[in-house]
Amino acid sequence: MASTVWRGYITFGLISIPVRLFRAARPERVNLRRVYRAEAPEAPEPLISRSARVETTAATRFDATRRAESSPEPVINRVSSLRPEPILSPVKQVSVRKGSEEVLPERSVVKGYEYEKNRFVVVEPEELKSITPQTSAGMEIQEFVELAEIDPVYFETSYYVRPEEAGEKAYALLYRSMQTTGLVALAQFAMHSREHVVVLRSGKSGMLAHTMFFTSEVRAEEEYRADPSLVKEKELDLAQTLIRSLAAPFDPEKYRDTYRERLESMLAKKVQGQPVTITEMPQKPAEVVDIAEALRKSLANLKKPAASQSQKTDQTGAAVPSKKLTRGAGRK
Repeated sequence: MASTVWRGYITFGLISIPVRLFRAARPERVNLRRVYRAEAPEAPEPLISRSARVETTAATRFDATRRAESSPEPVINRVSSLRPEPILSPVKQVSVRKGSEEVLPERSVVKGYEYEKNRFVVVEPEELKSITPQTSAGMEIQEFVELAEIDPVYFETSYYVRPEEAGEKAYALLYRSMQTTGLVALAQFAMHSREHVVVLRSGKSGMLAHTMFFTSEVRAEEEYRADPSLVKEKELDLAQTLIRSLAAPFDPEKYRDTYRERLESMLAKKVQGQPVTITEMPQKPAEVVDIAEALRKSLANLKKPAASQSQKTDQTGAAVPSKKLTRGAGRK
């Protein structure tokens, strides 16, 4: 079984359903690991007599001491003695050999394939380059299908399609043709060193492209099989009534990235030197035993989905600054 990526509850009125999430599809890659390839041994250093090493070491220490005594105290030391603050500086990642703290030179780290436990074959960059698909200039349409026939589990990434100036008329023709027929196009092309199948469809005013997972990347065998025989007719009627009562036109403005809003608000306060309030996370909902009773209470206490908000607010109700504080703030 695949690993769990999230575990929690689906709440449906007053009913809470404990669930866990597994990835239904993901790009399949041959696992090439970064491995250490030892360099050929270098020529040994010339032998130096013990007396020469002692004289060299003593001279080096004397020279370092003399420079330290003659140089003035560094400015950063004098400033830090008046206003001690932590020094923050970016860091970079380095390669370390497994089982040691030895930092490896970049030229000694190569890609390898583990065909047996702790046994590798090296794949040279030139070998990978010779088989890697180059970004193609053409996106060839293979066929047109009904969009409803495509399970959304196959969708990977979405793109807007914009024509170059010379292709505006042909673009409009293809867009209008798919719009009137209600069909979408399936095409193939290569991008970012990977081959793709893509769905081209008409949007509100132009075309969109959705790259798709291959069949081998969709884990259809791991889909859970629900047991409809567990559902009573009375419970089904109540659940359908609740669903119809909560039905509404899709409005994406209702749903916001509240984590990013709270993070931007917190960063704005920290930049201004204001205190940050720590709030507790909500507790998990209680499990309901009597489903029919919970559905009846849900219908009695029915509330429509929250309307979209034109102004972003944080937990305290303060407006969140729309200007980005830092590039990429809040991204994972």
